[in-house]
Amino acid sequence: MQEHLRFFTHDGIFHADEVFATAMLSQMCRTYEVVRGGDEQVPSDPDWIVYDIGGGELDHHTPENKERNGFHPETQIPYASCGLVWRKYYEQILTDLDCPQRYQDLVYQRLETSLVLGIDAEDNGVDPLRSALQTLPAVSAQQQEEVLRQSYIGFTVSKVIRDFNPPWNSSRDNQEAFEDAVSFAQDILLNRIDSIISGLDARDYIQQRISYSSGHIMILDQFAPWESTVYASHDPKAADIWYVIYPALRGGWNVQAALLDSHDRTHYRHPLPSAWYGLRGQELTAVCGVEGALFCHVSGFLCGAKTEADALQMASLACRGN
Repeated sequence: MQEHLRFFTHDGIFHADEVFATAMLSQMCRTYEVVRGGDEQVPSDPDWIVYDIGGGELDHHTPENKERNGFHPETQIPYASCGLVWRKYYEQILTDLDCPQRYQDLVYQRLETSLVLGIDAEDNGVDPLRSALQTLPAVSAQQQEEVLRQSYIGFTVSKVIRDFNPPWNSSRDNQEAFEDAVSFAQDILLNRIDSIISGLDARDYIQQRISYSSGHIMILDQFAPWESTVYASHDPKAADIWYVIYPALRGGWNVQAALLDSHDRTHYRHPLPSAWYGLRGQELTAVCGVEGALFCHVSGFLCGAKTEADALQMASLACRGN
């Protein structure tokens, strides 16, 4: 990690792309300064990292730069400064954040698709859904507009950042507001990266637990995100898992039904018994016969018990019935 870095970006109204670019760059040093100004103030000293202005490799505003930068892989989304900074510096950023080397390319890809793409698309005025709909000749313009209307999400992370700009009738200092936005973006960035790394750690743990599963049941001795690994696993035992047992964060143990289709959260490989749905405590015990039964969710995707043994008993009963 470097001791001190100097950044330069444009002044005036700030946007999510340069705010998140600043948050990313700040991870490579112990201290930094960021100066915001106009084109005539862009420093020529190579010690400065200049982005979202100046026509250099981290700017995306000129036609020449747009052509040179191209699109995010497998999309028609042009790069903005957030994506350009992430593409150039991700290895250094992740190394300075102590991300294991074996994870770095995966973290790059997952942050790209979960955070960076949306920021760059919005900054460039690109609506990926609209673009995709326009490639479907069988869908009329009226139908396209209806799909766009129903799928519209009015408050994105880019709009959250936009609201950090001082209102027109405010006397608040613009630089102070920018720094607040960067601080907020740093939290989002670090939480997202931590979550991705945690998920990759969980993948290794869940793959091990899949190999230990039997009788349609997988038991976790500690909670870890398991769904994405189970549904993507090529291990034949993963496809045979109906229920996952794990310690509940609120106490006790949960039994969760695995989905039939990972994209459909309403159908399960083997649903919990419908007679359990919505019951709690003694009412549930009277129906299932497990003294430690605590509850069954009204939708039937989850039930809870006092102990691991109680949860295993409930899962075993569910395997035999419906």
